[in-house]
Amino acid sequence: MALIGGNTEKKEIGLSIGVSGTHDKTKINKDTGFLELVDIDVDGDGRPIYVEQGSWTSDVIDLGDIFQDFEKVFSDSTVNGASSFTVLTRVSSNNYDWSDWVAIAEDGTIQSETKQYIQMRIDLLAGFVSDVFLIAKSDFNINEFLEENEVKAGSYIVPKLTSNTSSTEGFPFSSGFFSASYSNWHAFDKSTATYFCTIAGQTSGSLGFNFNSKKRITKYKLTSPSASGQINYMPKNWALQGSNDTTDGVNGNWKDLDKQTNQIWTTVSTEKVYVLSNKTKYHAYRIKWSENNGNVTYSGIGELDFYEDGTTSLKLKRDYSYDMKMDIKWSDEGSLHRMKITRNQWQRIDRIEVL
Repeated sequence: MALIGGNTEKKEIGLSIGVSGTHDKTKINKDTGFLELVDIDVDGDGRPIYVEQGSWTSDVIDLGDIFQDFEKVFSDSTVNGASSFTVLTRVSSNNYDWSDWVAIAEDGTIQSETKQYIQMRIDLLAGFVSDVFLIAKSDFNINEFLEENEVKAGSYIVPKLTSNTSSTEGFPFSSGFFSASYSNWHAFDKSTATYFCTIAGQTSGSLGFNFNSKKRITKYKLTSPSASGQINYMPKNWALQGSNDTTDGVNGNWKDLDKQTNQIWTTVSTEKVYVLSNKTKYHAYRIKWSENNGNVTYSGIGELDFYEDGTTSLKLKRDYSYDMKMDIKWSDEGSLHRMKITRNQWQRIDRIEVL
């Protein structure tokens, strides 16, 4: 829990993280047990004024044999008032090499990869750090106090493979391949000079990748081979599917996420990107096609990749430049169109949902 700026933000922690860790301008309130910012003063009404921001970082958590079972940091969320916080996690396989900090999703789901060791960081930003601050006329239309920060950029996420077992992030699979030179991983080696090819006589089939940790895919990309003789191997009609219980890419339950028909390929090394509306994370994704572009013996794909959206965090931003010239009242003249308001005035504004 975090008590910030006189407003309570309650979070039920889904991981057993304890209260030990490293504090930076934060503390555990001895009376409430809440995590809160360090207070530096009180206002005219006797309410605490906090430092602008601080953070708490948990000790390293060894998830042991249950590390594949955790999904969420928080099981419940209630947020009140103008204060804000960001929760981030980072992971490691060896407690030495750590990933970047990644913000959790809005529903509390951990966005870091699934690994044995995990750390959590909670960044707190005070709802009120002063009794008087600035507000702009434009805040009634666009809230300039709200800032969105990119934590992780979106990207294509299938790793570059050198064999069917070369990656620690997962493995490729198919309904069958012609030979080792045209195996599953050739569709994920980041080169169109090599390609995946089905067994002889198979003009339909499936190809995909099983991720160790669940991913929410919003786009996928197919690329034709660089050899002109294999262009007509490419799929023409297919479904993109997701599964959370397959073990080999063939068995298990699959859900259709996107369907494409009459996709014609005429040039080599050509990329085609398809956008889908997907709100669910899956371990495995595959293209399952029923018809290729005309070859009567084989089907094939030069490259296949899946795209995962980035994550962002929101926080309030403040302007403390009191020495600037400010308008006495709202007007369309002057350079800033700003005025000072008190805490009580801001609270009245907040109640009519300007934020």
